[in-house]
Amino acid sequence: MSDKPLTSEIVIEAKGLKKFFGSKSVLKGIDLTVFQSEVVAIIGRSGSGKSTLLRCLNGLEAFQEGSVRINGAELKTNNAQTLRALRQQIGMIFQSFNLFPHLSVGENLMLAPHLVHKKTKNELSTQAINLLKRVGLEEKFHAFPDELSGGQQQRVAIARALAMGPSILLCDEITSALDPELVSEVLQVVESLAQEGMTLLMVTHEMNFAKKVSHRVIFMHEGRVHEEGSSIDLFTNPKTTELKQFLSSI
Repeated sequence: MSDKPLTSEIVIEAKGLKKFFGSKSVLKGIDLTVFQSEVVAIIGRSGSGKSTLLRCLNGLEAFQEGSVRINGAELKTNNAQTLRALRQQIGMIFQSFNLFPHLSVGENLMLAPHLVHKKTKNELSTQAINLLKRVGLEEKFHAFPDELSGGQQQRVAIARALAMGPSILLCDEITSALDPELVSEVLQVVESLAQEGMTLLMVTHEMNFAKKVSHRVIFMHEGRVHEEGSSIDLFTNPKTTELKQFLSSI
């Protein structure tokens, strides 16, 4: 768990969040509050709604009921201007790296800031190099994604998310596509962000990492927040049968 002190400032607030895919109910009334500089891990079985929740918080999925506020501003998925403003505050990193294969690593990092912030090429390249240093890949500025390992590509994806200067990062199973020996290099970067005070909401199956880095862990089950608590309490003293069974199965 990070030793960074928490503030009382709420940066993510979801109330009564419901999401349907056709007649299938995926999120069944989620209430969630995340504070500035807090690290929250979301765990649960496949199909429990974890990734859908992150996508709703980032405006990638429209929800049918409830509300979401990011840094106090209401999320409206039908308003393109609101979504653009939101995406400058909240970055998202996916299971797949989603790098543009025809662009170099540096160009991948410079593209969005160029389109949105209209910085000069020198400013953009300096920022990209600094971000690559942050994830330990400054020597890969001119490389192309297919020349990198999976772990390196995911670290570039993290740097690209940071290029927009977000105050919040959503991480959706960012190590699940990696070979086991590459997982630690990505988790080290995430841990360093937590120690720097970045607000992190991460869906993960890396239980030891969740226990080590998170201030709070949320266990989702069948579209609901089934149990939550500090990382120590939740892993050492699970209260519900469902969480006990989940922890014993991993």
